[in-house]
Amino acid sequence: HERCPVSTATVIDRHGVDVRRGVDDRAVARPGVDQPAVDPAWITATVRPAGRFGRGDVGRLRALLDALSACASIVVLDLQAARLLSPRAATVIDEAAHRLEEHGGCLVCINVDADSRACLSTAGPHAVLLAQG
Repeated sequence: HERCPVSTATVIDRHGVDVRRGVDDRAVARPGVDQPAVDPAWITATVRPAGRFGRGDVGRLRALLDALSACASIVVLDLQAARLLSPRAATVIDEAAHRLEEHGGCLVCINVDADSRACLSTAGPHAVLLAQG
């Protein structure tokens, strides 16, 4: 299957305001005139794991992230209630981030504590890590 790339033409700020530059929504389509590309649909998935993720949880985490990276544009992994205890779990996250990145998407880890950040940082550079608080 073919995925739509994430468009950068539409940017919504945290207040829900469209902050696009140079795009006039009032433009009328005219034959023979190039029109701006229509923004493709995109999907954001938010996952909130809870508990300690060690070696025994890697299979479930991989299955979930494989499914999401195959169809989502952006995956937000909220680690506020979770702790990564296994380098394998961090590798699974980095691999999913890499797959999303290849298709113009992104995996963002939010509420990352210091221990999970250290684990994820050694796994690879593909996931975006945002600290707690």
